[in-house]
Amino acid sequence: MEIDKSHGMQVDAYVNQVQDKKKVDQAADQAKESAVKTDTVVISEAAKRIQETRAKLDEVPDVREDKVAELRSQIQDGTFKADAQKTADKLLKEHLGNAAFEELDI
Repeated sequence: MEIDKSHGMQVDAYVNQVQDKKKVDQAADQAKESAVKTDTVVISEAAKRIQETRAKLDEVPDVREDKVAELRSQIQDGTFKADAQKTADKLLKEHLGNAAFEELDI
């Protein structure tokens, strides 16, 4: 009986094909695993409102130039009258408001 060497080549080709398929399958599995591991971020409605409010606050100037000019003019003219009770009330309101925010840890 004579052994045909071409059968050996067919077996090698089959083995290579099986090994290549395993590599492709492993790569596909790795791609699926990495796709599953993606991070997502969900912003709550409260956080969205905070962001919107912050954006609006950033648009408001720190100094009201019109009010400063008006008060400067009154002081220079001698017509400015400070109301001590009104000033004290506003200071107290601001202090209490800040204390409330500190309790909320905002």
